Amino acid sequence: MNPVSFGISTGPQGIEWQVLRDIWKVADDIDLFETGWVNDHFFGFKDVMSGPPFIGDPDQGAADGWMVLASLLHETKRIRGGVLVTGIHFRHPSVLAHMAATLDWSSGGRVEIGLGAGWSPEECEMFGVPLGTVKERLDRFEESVEIIVRLLSGETVTFDGEYFQLNEGVFTQLGPQVPHPPICIGGMGEKRTIPLAAKYAQHWNYEGTDPEVLKQKVDVLRNCCEAIGRDPNEIRISGKVRFSNAESPNVLTERANKMIEAGANTVLVSFPRPSTPEMVEPVASALSEAL
Repeated sequence: MNPVSFGISTGPQGIEWQVLRDIWKVADDIDLFETGWVNDHFFGFKDVMSGPPFIGDPDQGAADGWMVLASLLHETKRIRGGVLVTGIHFRHPSVLAHMAATLDWSSGGRVEIGLGAGWSPEECEMFGVPLGTVKERLDRFEESVEIIVRLLSGETVTFDGEYFQLNEGVFTQLGPQVPHPPICIGGMGEKRTIPLAAKYAQHWNYEGTDPEVLKQKVDVLRNCCEAIGRDPNEIRISGKVRFSNAESPNVLTERANKMIEAGANTVLVSFPRPSTPEMVEPVASALSEAL
């Protein structure tokens, strides 16, 4: 069993750059926090305390997740970072892989790659991004994950899929992580997404808030790993815990414990909005009680 680790999840919606930067810089100085995460949307969402499904809020501005991540990794020295998760429908997988390779190179090997199939029709309709049916999203997602993993592993990739075609694509400038930066797959689908995580991921993320559901999904992931002969302990399992500005960070101790008991070995704290750098140390104190 992997030891328990902790991370932060911080938008980037409804927050000023200087505040977000300083939250990460404080977390960077606290050894408890191993990872930091931002998300990948055109706008924010309402009622995030209750977990998915989320309701879009176009009036709530959002910065680009990958550009913010690059800035944050260059403002920090130790903490690893990723986008939880990248909507694969927003970028061609070769472009996304190139971005990830560049950030792995420039951050000294501190990038993690969160990937998801995409889900918000509101964003897609507003900005003209094709989303497709659930089947189309998952077919496209499966092709994308394979392409990204192969390119970042240094392979010369020829690929003839329904959605993407590559002709001897190869990256000659990669970052230091071998065989590639860790892949995190987010999503709860038992027929396509979790089996894909079992095949490719080093990290699977449960976005919900119910520990009982997490426990059930962990069993599915383990069964999928066993079916293909993979050790399920090779995959980190993360669950998010949330708290509101009306609550003390001390509530995180019990919430984190419940996630750990359900099978998570990485606990990610989703900071409320608005957030301040002064919240980070009380959050770390509450989480340390869950160890």
